[in-house]
Amino acid sequence: MRKLTSGLVAAVALLALPHMALAQRGHQSSSSGPKNEIGVDLGAAYSHVGSGCTADCSGMGIGTPVDVRWGFMAKGPLSFEPRFSLNWQSGFGGHDLQFNPDLNVIYRLGKSTAHKGLYATGGLGMAIDNSGTSGASSSTATQLSLNAGLGKRIPVESNAWRLEGFLRYNFENAGKGVPSRFDIGARVGMSFWR
Repeated sequence: MRKLTSGLVAAVALLALPHMALAQRGHQSSSSGPKNEIGVDLGAAYSHVGSGCTADCSGMGIGTPVDVRWGFMAKGPLSFEPRFSLNWQSGFGGHDLQFNPDLNVIYRLGKSTAHKGLYATGGLGMAIDNSGTSGASSSTATQLSLNAGLGKRIPVESNAWRLEGFLRYNFENAGKGVPSRFDIGARVGMSFWR
């Protein structure tokens, strides 16, 4: 329980970094346009467990119920976006429940704006993982993770659809016996600005 609590505290600290960095800039002159992009996504991914896997090493997963993101808009092509996702996966000879807090950087491609067009994203995060096999007790471990993706915002009135393909790699936690893991998937969601 202590490790889970310390993992959640670290996740909150990771998500507070962009807000603290923006606060250091001071109050900017009033500008037209929103400061934040808030969104929810449904996701699905194919996962393959790497080193240390001894049972069924791949399966499909669906984000349950949603991924949540809060982007901090910037005038240039870069912006920061903390994300949370909760994933339940089966097909590994048991279950696997993950809470993933991430901090991503979004780079708008070409003539894209903060409300429409193509973007590339990449980030660093944690995977707080609770897994167990059938008939055995479960265990919790934390892994460092990297992710990257390409996406597109499609405007709809004052909101936008957001489609994104992504890759995610969770590094092995040898101390806890948790193998590395590679995910490839897609998200579809809606963005709102404030």
